[in-house]
Formats: sequence, structure tokens, C-alpha cells
Amino acid sequence: MTSPQHLQGLLADLGLEQAATFTAVHGGDEDAVIRLFGGNPEQCRPLRLEELREHYDGDLILVSRSGPAVIVVENNNYQGSRQEVLRPLSRHGRTASVYWNVNAVSQLSLAEDGLISSTFEMLAPEDIFGARPDAWQPLLQGLNLEDNDNLWGAGLAAVERATGARFGNSWVRGPHRAVEITRVPEYLLGQGLIDSPLLKREPFLSYLAGLGPSLLQPMRRHALDLALAHAHLREHPLAVATLTAATLAPDARVRLREDLTAAHDQALPRARALLIGEPEDFEPEWERPSHLVFRQAIVFGVLAQCVAAHLPTQADGLPDILSSLVTAMTGDGARVEEFWMVQHLHNAARRAA
Repeated sequence: MTSPQHLQGLLADLGLEQAATFTAVHGGDEDAVIRLFGGNPEQCRPLRLEELREHYDGDLILVSRSGPAVIVVENNNYQGSRQEVLRPLSRHGRTASVYWNVNAVSQLSLAEDGLISSTFEMLAPEDIFGARPDAWQPLLQGLNLEDNDNLWGAGLAAVERATGARFGNSWVRGPHRAVEITRVPEYLLGQGLIDSPLLKREPFLSYLAGLGPSLLQPMRRHALDLALAHAHLREHPLAVATLTAATLAPDARVRLREDLTAAHDQALPRARALLIGEPEDFEPEWERPSHLVFRQAIVFGVLAQCVAAHLPTQADGLPDILSSLVTAMTGDGARVEEFWMVQHLHNAARRAA
């Protein structure tokens, strides 16, 4: 295995230390890998690895072989981190990828036999997802994921261990094929969702039967109702008023928005003050009293967005609020699980618009 320090230096030399994705498929066929990334093998052209830094924009992949593995490198793109690419690739052989960007968002993924076995954010390795969450563990022995100076190098070392690839000098100097790719469509229901019991009852049966733009409003209201319940605000006068904001006079809508904004602004410092006084070992964290107040602050802010959508004149329904509600839907339980399913289907319906 190449050392993380050496691999981190390699990334600096190649100009890929800020944003890149490296994907390796053990025993894969280059042309098949290119097709599964959304490319056409007949449109490949030679390109040196060090020239990839010049292709910051666009969907370009660089494909080559290293030992038993096919390697795909992307500059400032992340297609190799997506399950829609990783899962089909893994049917050709064990597949691993590491991704990072300029905002230090990252992902280390291992896929086998058509499933994501284990995937996690490298800055939060305790939050692991997949069919076998512990699948990465034996491959990470001896790698320091707390060494931020060499973290992406550690990710590359893990990919080497998983697939037999070697990011050495001979690979760097060897032949590489460049090809433009077209984004592989997202799964309607990805791993972990397709077998959910939620899909066997309403309103999810109706969502799936007619998934499209006409369902965006019902889904937004569904998500808002879940968030109000999760924040214990369903009966709050400001929440009740918001749900009928379209019937209010314009000056009343202005006052309601101001009241909601004030409630948001008051709740945030209260949440911070509570957090300071709570024991650090309070478990689970999302059941802290401070977290409830924080969720309420987020929801008040979202309600203010809903009212603002009716200013200066009435609007048709709710704005797109689901991404704003995400930070309010912390914790476990049926309500949180239901929200994430609604959000997933809402995104699919929006793509169909």
C-alpha cells in the first residue's frame, strides 16, 4: 500500500487536492466501466493525468488500469461517489471510491455485488451507512482518519486496499483515456428505501402512482405537518395562522411574517443558552431540550418563508421548503423516517417537472 503522505503529495502535484473523485473497480473492463459512468468508449482520447487539472469544468473522466483494477479519476466532479454509478460497477468487481471537494465535503464508499456495503463522510467516520456498515473496518486498520493534513491520501490508500489498485509513479505516467460523460439518472428509490414499509400505505402509494409536478404541493404540506409535529408546534397560534395565510389581508400577512421572524430570532439564542448548560454526555443528543428549541427556531423560520411567498400578493401554495426543514428533522423515529421519504419523492417529482 502506498502511504497516505505520499498519496497526499501526489494529489498536490496533480492539482487535485481541492476537489476530486477516485473510483477503482477490481477486475473491471475499461469499456464497461466507461459505459456505466455514462460515457462512450469510442469517443475516448488520450490525455496525461497531469493535464486533468486543466479540465475543471465539464463532465470528463480519465480512465486507466492499475494492476487488477480499472481506475476512474474526476476533477471537481463526483459521479463516482453516486450509488447509481457505484452499484452497477460493483457487479463487475468490488468497487471503492473516495470523493472530496473544496468545502471539505467528502465520501468514502465501498460497493459489492450491486449494493453499497459501507459509506461515510471522512470527517465524520462514526456515521456509517450501507448494507454492511462495518465492511470498511478491516481495510482501514492503521489509517489515521484524524490526520486532516493527509486525509484524502488516507482515502486513496483505503481504495488501494479494497481493490488492489496502486496510485504509483508507473500508473501516473501510464496511458489514460479521457471521455466526456452524461450524468447517469438518479434512482427513483435507492438502496435502503425500496423496501420501506412506508411505500405500502397512503399517501405514499398515491405519490408513487402519479409522481410528478402535481404532487409537489401535497408533499410540501405533508413535510411541513411532520416538522410542526416534530417541533411540538402543531397547535402554536403562529403555525395555525401560517396555514391560512393566503386568506389573510395583506397587512395581516406582513405582521404574521414579522412575528414568525421574531420567534425564530428569539428561539436561536435560547437554544444556544440551553446547550451551554446541558451536560456534554447527554444522550441521545437530539433529545436535548436545546435541540427542541433549535428545531422550533428552524420551523419558525420556514413558516416565515411560507408567509413571505404570499407577499405582496397571494401565491399558489407553499414554496419549496423541504431543504430548509432538513436541519429540524433530527433524531430517530417514524416521523423522521417519513419526512426523509417525502423529501426523496419530492426531489424525484421536482425533477419530473
